[in-house]
Amino acid sequence: MEVVLLLLAAVAILTAALAHRAAARARVSEHRYRMLAAQWPDTAIGLVDRDLRFTLFEGDALSPHWSPTEVIGRKLADVIPQDRIEELRPCVEAALAGESQTLEWASVRSVTIYRIDCVPYRETDGAVTHAMLAIRDIGEEKRLQHSLEEQRGFLSAVLKQLGERVIVADAEGTIVDFGGRHTAGKLDLHPLEWAEAFGLKHPDGEPFGPHEAPLLRALRGEEVRDVEMRVDTPVGTLALLASGGPITTPEGRKLGAVVVNADLTAFRDAEGRLRRSEERHRRVVESMVDCVFETDGQGRWTHLSENWTAATGHSVEATLGLPCWDFVHPEDRTAHAHAFAPMLAGERADARLRHRFITTSGAERWAEVQVRAISGWDGLPTGFVGVMRDVTDTQRALQHGAAESAVMRLLSSADGLADMGQGLLEALGVELGWDGAELWQMAGDERLRRTADWTAAGVRLDRFMAAGARSGYEVGDGLPGQAWMSRVPQWKAEIADPARADESIGDGIRSAAALPLRTAGVPVGVVILVSRTPREPEPGLVRLLEAIGGHVTQFLQRREAEGRAAEQAADLKKLSAIAHELAGQSDHYGARMTLTRAVRDVASASSVMLWEPTGSNEELEVTASIGAALRGMTASLAVKSGLGDAFHTGDLGFAADVLTDPRVKFRWNERTGAQSGAWVPIVQDERTVGVMAVSWNTPRRELSDREEGLLQLLASEAAITIQRTDLLVQLQATARTDALTGLPNRRVWDEDLEREIARARRHGGNLCLAMLDLDRFKAFNDHHGHQAGDQLLAATAIAWRPALRATDTLARYGGEEFAVLLPHSDEEGAMTVIERLLEVVPLGQTASAGVAVWDGGEDAMQLLARADAALYEAKHAGRNRALLAA
Repeated sequence: MEVVLLLLAAVAILTAALAHRAAARARVSEHRYRMLAAQWPDTAIGLVDRDLRFTLFEGDALSPHWSPTEVIGRKLADVIPQDRIEELRPCVEAALAGESQTLEWASVRSVTIYRIDCVPYRETDGAVTHAMLAIRDIGEEKRLQHSLEEQRGFLSAVLKQLGERVIVADAEGTIVDFGGRHTAGKLDLHPLEWAEAFGLKHPDGEPFGPHEAPLLRALRGEEVRDVEMRVDTPVGTLALLASGGPITTPEGRKLGAVVVNADLTAFRDAEGRLRRSEERHRRVVESMVDCVFETDGQGRWTHLSENWTAATGHSVEATLGLPCWDFVHPEDRTAHAHAFAPMLAGERADARLRHRFITTSGAERWAEVQVRAISGWDGLPTGFVGVMRDVTDTQRALQHGAAESAVMRLLSSADGLADMGQGLLEALGVELGWDGAELWQMAGDERLRRTADWTAAGVRLDRFMAAGARSGYEVGDGLPGQAWMSRVPQWKAEIADPARADESIGDGIRSAAALPLRTAGVPVGVVILVSRTPREPEPGLVRLLEAIGGHVTQFLQRREAEGRAAEQAADLKKLSAIAHELAGQSDHYGARMTLTRAVRDVASASSVMLWEPTGSNEELEVTASIGAALRGMTASLAVKSGLGDAFHTGDLGFAADVLTDPRVKFRWNERTGAQSGAWVPIVQDERTVGVMAVSWNTPRRELSDREEGLLQLLASEAAITIQRTDLLVQLQATARTDALTGLPNRRVWDEDLEREIARARRHGGNLCLAMLDLDRFKAFNDHHGHQAGDQLLAATAIAWRPALRATDTLARYGGEEFAVLLPHSDEEGAMTVIERLLEVVPLGQTASAGVAVWDGGEDAMQLLARADAALYEAKHAGRNRALLAA
């Protein structure tokens, strides 16, 4: 019995100890929670008994809505609103049942979120007597979490929009996928495999080595700047410019790397075309027989074409940097300086002169120089460019004596050989010292007959001349027949013509020369010169006779050739001037007008229309015209026509009669007075980008080869001009337009505002400014998503633009805020316009506006600040209204 009692006592003592320990733990737990509530202002502790009544409540987390005096002793149902008690009751009951639970509670009163931890509270006997509630304000955490999620979503959307232009890798070298932009096979690549997998190449076509990949270099911690590379894609080879670097935390911990690829393909293509165009022009210059040169302002050579060496014997390398007058003949330097003086003073822009120069062998040669000054900002030359032609042969020909001069004077006034025969014989005989001369031509009986003769004064050649009048020669017979057949000058030191030997001997003739005359290679006559004194063949004189024969016999041909050469030189000069003028044009419409004007002038046309495809590519539109106001006229490409044929095939077409040609589908004659016309395709990269319609008011049977070639060269210049100006327009529009709404951006707005204030201050006109803001735009974004918000901004711009005048400016100022500038508008007119804008806000949304009238003295910032203040008042007055600034 005693043993039993002892055991019972031991059990009681043990139970009491355990109960005491449990109570102590409960008190410690309660103490900890009380300390937590005291130390954390955003935490509150409450005890709820099994009757669901608060027995304890401490902490400021729910202040000022719940205070201990208002909570302790009251039931949950008396403290918690009836419509929300069912959210909390299950957690409390679970805690009373010994199970801990957590609840996130959105408070309506304080517009925040609480975390409620419901845990069982045990008394000394270990039984759960209360549910302990730990209430903590986690609203700021939730807002921060939401903000981080929004930022991550925004970043992901931006990177997804950028597509392959941005590549990101984490610290382990794994490529990060944003919205499925990369194939699965490229996400798990080893960093050393990137260059090969993406097909990265150097600009010269050599593949990148594994360690050269820009992303790998950035991952190694290297800042990558402007690494140009090429990538082969299904749509062609792209030229990319890569830049990037490592991504690190503020503490320096590496998170990964990023590389941004800028697409240089269009730029490199345009650069290549420009380089090829320059190469073509260079080849044209090098193909010229003349020497093209350039000097600096002091007359030192800075450029010489290779023809310089052929003309002077001096190498180009040894000549560059030397003064140009060192190569002028000493006797001509004064005249040379006199010719350059007006250009050096800025009084003349060009000059043409002729002077002698010395070759490396010491010989004198003649040069004809055409030079033009390159003027600086002050009108004085900074250099000179020109063309030097070796005219030694021409000069020597002029100096061959009075004979050749007389022949040239005769040729300048003669129409043909028949009317200049007698004069030609006299000029040659007198000036060259011969005693007699004859002209033999082919007669109707296919025999050479004499048609003119001359005898020197004081000389008697009666028998010789009388025999000539009776003679006739077959081709190949006698001196005339031999010269006719050989077509080269003949020299006879001794007369050996048996047909006229007696007469020649009787008149004392000892020597003779024969000069065949040809036109286009065909003999037309033979000049016979005779002398009563023996004359041995003279190389110089033979060459002179041959030159004179060439002058005479090829007179008409040379005239024609000179005409062609002049035309070609003029064409080249015009094309060069046109190319230079077009290269200086940056205005989209101005360049096209310059082009059409140049085509009209070069082709001697009456009108020129430039047709370009519209956005739909289903029709062509006149983007520029000269000779008729036809800009904006369109023509369908679906209709069979000469215009469409030129566009589709890239072949030049010609209509001799636009009134009857079935390919002419528009009223060309009625609109421009055209009688004949041509369609000239403009081809760029084997793709037709436009057609020039060229017309003439006088009928033409066909285009000459020269005209067709000129038009095609002009079309090539047009292709370059169209591409360059289109690229400039795109770049300018991108820099000055808001990408989302298509409206002018903040930069354009600031420029327009300053300009209009200056205009109003100068001329005293009215000026109003309005700031508009979409109401509750953030809520709209949160509810419908950012894409819907972007759509609302774009739709608003579309709805407002038609409601404004052409002189008004509507710009996106920032975010959901817009700005409107109303020149020449008073207070009443401005309010009417702005209220009209508020009525058409799309998607059922509203907007508020503040309107300010310029007071005549304030600057742009002050006027803008007043309008912004009025907008703020409109927002606080209930939104969906416009208020006038004080």
